[in-house]
Amino acid sequence: MQARYWTYDEMWAELRRLAVANSQLMRVEVIGQSRQGRDIAAVTLTDAAFGNPEDKAAVFVDANIHAGEVSGNAVAMYWIQWCVEQYGHDPEATELLRSHTVYVVPRIAVDGAELYLTTPARFRSSPHLYPHSQTPDGFVEDDVNGDGRVLMMRVPADDGGYAIDEIDPRVMRPRRPGEFGGTYYHVFPEGRIDRAAKTGPLPALPTAKAARRHGMDFNRNFPIRWAGETGQRGAGPYPLSEPELRALADFIHRHPNISAYAALHTSGGVILRQPSTGDDSVLSEVDRALFTQVATIGEQVSGYFSGSNYEKFATGHEKVLMPGAADDWMYDHLGILGFTIEIWDLDGRAGARGYGEHGMRALLALSPEEILEDERKVYAYVAQEFGADGLFDWTPFEHPDFGPVDIGGLDPKFVIQNPPLRLLPEECQKVSAFLTKLGLSTAKLTIADATCERVEDGVYRIVAEVGNAGFLPTSSTDKGKQLLLEGIRAELIGPYEMIAGVSPQPIGHLDGYGARNRYAPPAQQRAYAEWLIRAAEGAQLTVSFAGPRAGRVSQEIRTAK
Repeated sequence: MQARYWTYDEMWAELRRLAVANSQLMRVEVIGQSRQGRDIAAVTLTDAAFGNPEDKAAVFVDANIHAGEVSGNAVAMYWIQWCVEQYGHDPEATELLRSHTVYVVPRIAVDGAELYLTTPARFRSSPHLYPHSQTPDGFVEDDVNGDGRVLMMRVPADDGGYAIDEIDPRVMRPRRPGEFGGTYYHVFPEGRIDRAAKTGPLPALPTAKAARRHGMDFNRNFPIRWAGETGQRGAGPYPLSEPELRALADFIHRHPNISAYAALHTSGGVILRQPSTGDDSVLSEVDRALFTQVATIGEQVSGYFSGSNYEKFATGHEKVLMPGAADDWMYDHLGILGFTIEIWDLDGRAGARGYGEHGMRALLALSPEEILEDERKVYAYVAQEFGADGLFDWTPFEHPDFGPVDIGGLDPKFVIQNPPLRLLPEECQKVSAFLTKLGLSTAKLTIADATCERVEDGVYRIVAEVGNAGFLPTSSTDKGKQLLLEGIRAELIGPYEMIAGVSPQPIGHLDGYGARNRYAPPAQQRAYAEWLIRAAEGAQLTVSFAGPRAGRVSQEIRTAK
């Protein structure tokens, strides 16, 4: 399997190659276009010999919704390749594609990611102008020294808030209260001041307000607690205003068999789950158990931490936590069990404190000296592991706006936000292992028994028992039941006349083995359908059970001769 960072053309070439080489297992399609006209890919993985994709419960994975989170795309591409190449060899890959369906959108922010990979530029999601209608003046991040990276700048100033650390001079430490008599700096990203009207020189620092030209955040644009730009930066003009996200939402609604979800992000080394609106008490007892059990398996196979969005991100200062986020929409509006996976944990590898383990509230409680201690650990780790490829010495530069400055620091793209290339395979393997477990957790219908009993000449009683051998219920979650999602229907197909019973026959939802009480009979995990019919002797009939998030299972029976 290849673990690498893919440009747009490289990604599409690889997807087409895999689809041609594995035509029974894989299909790739275009589900929409970006603002700049790039195609958005969606991949379907399943063994068609064992049933149509829509007739199996599915896991849906998307990646790279934020332009710079290209390791999410790398994991998605790696997992696609693993699924098809290990099919028939690895028991989990084989079971996944025989009994379930996998849908993957490997890159959402196709415009922003392409610029991120091929230029020094960095974007949150999209390079189009937002939130302003005209290009604003101000400070813009830019590669001013032409080395191909946007690093950090330190500008000497008496009113600066930073000083060179006495223990590790590569680190810039905060200036302490009451400190004076040293050399101090302003520290901020490498960039320049851009003004449309060149009316003459102006003081640099007072005019260095961030221009914020590319402020769109795709993961704040979903129709769930949407807050608008004044309530949430990057929210967009209205929910699903962006063509990339409309294409994504349409794809999800066209595939009602989706019963589990994973969004691949960076960074933090953590598997995030619901809820976002409070502590775990806001979930039903069933959903709390489902989320925590699947997340625990994720911890075991990936080595990542896990916790709820609220536990890891809430600080006590927000009115609404991350309004307009995809995983909230998938659960609250669609009832789908979903997770956000934050790939790569630089802090953890360096022995520093990160939010993935401790949560944002705990990090905000750290003292400046504790934060400095952690930063020293990160710099020391990067210097030891990656050397000059990851840590750039402070280098003098004559800046056109700020005069003499130094430029240096950590590689923001492939040390801070994403793993360096040589560590990418490890992240791909760990996260792929969890995605596989998540897919295998979806519902799986089985017919436990189907009998045809002769009542009298030409009259037969048919009883069929169906069970759910999957971990998740056929509704995906308890929330799915509350949303009145369609349940299982039993159908009897063939040449007969109905005497008693109906076909299709609604039988509701079935629990999975993950929702059962310990040591209790599986009453809610199984159900049966019964029909009294008139048919010829030896007639061939088919009993079928199906549900949108449960798949379809069928068995043939014959009337007794």
